[in-house]
Amino acid sequence: MTATNDIIHQMFVNLAKLRLEPEIVDRMAPVVDGLLQRLKGNLDLSTEEGWNRLRIALCGMLAHGWALGMSPFNSPEKNVDGDPIEVRVSRDILAPLEVLKAIRYAKKDTHGRIAKVLFEPSVETKVREQIDQILREIELKHWKGKK
Repeated sequence: MTATNDIIHQMFVNLAKLRLEPEIVDRMAPVVDGLLQRLKGNLDLSTEEGWNRLRIALCGMLAHGWALGMSPFNSPEKNVDGDPIEVRVSRDILAPLEVLKAIRYAKKDTHGRIAKVLFEPSVETKVREQIDQILREIELKHWKGKK
């Protein structure tokens, strides 16, 4: 393991509580090493310009990770081009983000595979259920014994 691979591995274990497969770490390391190569010799942290270059590089890596699906707080359903965002849920399945947002409960089997998934009802279904509940309450209140 190179120093970059080891650092990536430790960062994901410590910050994201994920143990990445070595193949994934091997694919991430060149991104970090490439950034370091570009900055090497051009980065003087004793100047404001040097700090700005580092800031730009780190923000670029953050945006790159966000584009790969690592957006922890904001999960838009469409990208800047207006295309729906799809997330890889297995090696060969892509699912729209709105489907993943609707997951309310996922039960895993003993091997960690998803065995059962319950989804939030759609907005239309929620509104229909609320209207039915209101109508039941009105019926009970006003026509309870008049049938």
